Amino acid sequence: MVAVLFAGALAAGCGASVQGSPQPASGQEGLFDPCKDIPDSVLEEVGLDPATEEVDIAGVEQPGWKICSWAESWYYFSIFSTESSIETTKQNPNYVGFKPVTIGQRDGVEFHLQADADLVRCFVALPAAQGAIWLSVDTKLALKPEGSTCELTQHYANLLDQRLPS
Repeated sequence: MVAVLFAGALAAGCGASVQGSPQPASGQEGLFDPCKDIPDSVLEEVGLDPATEEVDIAGVEQPGWKICSWAESWYYFSIFSTESSIETTKQNPNYVGFKPVTIGQRDGVEFHLQADADLVRCFVALPAAQGAIWLSVDTKLALKPEGSTCELTQHYANLLDQRLPS
């Protein structure tokens, strides 16, 4: 019975067409798009492989964000673009360990998830006219970090600083 209802629901959705062009998720208008706005040549210069690029989260747009990630041997490096400010991030109880960092001429913050005492993922947020740009190194599932995720995140932030909006 459930299978029949499920099949019926699928069939009901088939054949419908949508007119017009795809629209970005809400809150993405005017955001820096790291996948489109950072050339492959720059990625190669900083040691990232453009062929490993992943747009959004598993290809799903996130309202209010533009996200791009690249895979390396034991980690993912990601850039998040948002209209939310660093101050808004600091008010989120899921994020802790805020430490000031200077990247180029910008004063940003380093932080991590409250549930991540081992720092398998580290974030650096930099102010931008649109809100903020976050950078992150996240250890691949089931692997141990082969270095400091925070040091590596800051390393990429420094290398890419001139390519990020201020």
